[in-house]
Amino acid sequence: MRGILVVVLFALLGAGAPGGLQAAAEDGVERRSVVIWSDGTPLAADLWLRADAAPDARLPGLLLVHGWGGVKSHLNQAYAPHFARLGIVVLTFDYRTWGESPGLYFPGDRVPAEGEPLRRRDDGWLEARELVDPLMFLEDVRNAMAFLLGETQVDPARIGVWGTSLGGGLALQAAIDHPRTRVLIAQIGNVNPLGGIVFIPDGSPLSRTTALAHRTARARGELPPFPGAEAGLPGLRGVMNWGKSYHYDPFSRADELQAATLIVDAENEELFDIRIMGEALYHQIRHRVPARYAKLPGKHYDLYRGESYDRALAMQIEWLQSHLLGESP
Repeated sequence: MRGILVVVLFALLGAGAPGGLQAAAEDGVERRSVVIWSDGTPLAADLWLRADAAPDARLPGLLLVHGWGGVKSHLNQAYAPHFARLGIVVLTFDYRTWGESPGLYFPGDRVPAEGEPLRRRDDGWLEARELVDPLMFLEDVRNAMAFLLGETQVDPARIGVWGTSLGGGLALQAAIDHPRTRVLIAQIGNVNPLGGIVFIPDGSPLSRTTALAHRTARARGELPPFPGAEAGLPGLRGVMNWGKSYHYDPFSRADELQAATLIVDAENEELFDIRIMGEALYHQIRHRVPARYAKLPGKHYDLYRGESYDRALAMQIEWLQSHLLGESP
């Protein structure tokens, strides 16, 4: 039963930003629009830094990673300005097919099936939008990290990565991929995506057997190129490529993590079992790297608003001040 709950909520945990967002931070920071190239697609992105930062400054850098349906406009309002005011260069971005980033394009004269995440453009091409593909997302995160490392005002020896919901596991993978990452912050993060979904029984449309069979059929042209409404969940925009999700397992490499790690979970998390997510990651790493595990009152989305948001943000600012700001080691 736990496995079924986790797989159904694998998607939910990153759903679009809820209402009641906090106001943006005070003045004193600047935002600059930039483009990140990811496998040939230009991702819409923003760089944030203090307005008084010297052009030749070498500042810490922080990449913010959202979840399913999350877009940079939410990060730009609720998180990036606050972190930038500390003296950190902060990068936000939209995944391929989401927000201000373009979709995936291909020629074709067929009519999209009902529920298929496709729209026909005026030029006759088809565009796929709002795909939830953890492996595609991971490449976007890796390319965003590479962009940040190349920023002239960023000290590559002082890099952090912050991820929320589905982005928590993506941030974990990014921190492992870049061993010099100094800080990882995982907020209500799906850091162990296979912790539950591998136990989905055969016969379920989300089982490993069904998902991989669908991937084979798509590769052979026996199914449409992208999942349709059958791969979505009620109340959520976008569809998950479940066949690819079974190849996404950042938790399996947790022993390689070298970053000082802050994990913040919701005490009454309703979307997954935190014992196999943030709590398990904490116990896996706490004897090797500086680590803190905190549970705040409320459910999943309560960490995006109100008192739990304020407390989580304060913890994250303190963690960044302690472990990312300061001179390079």
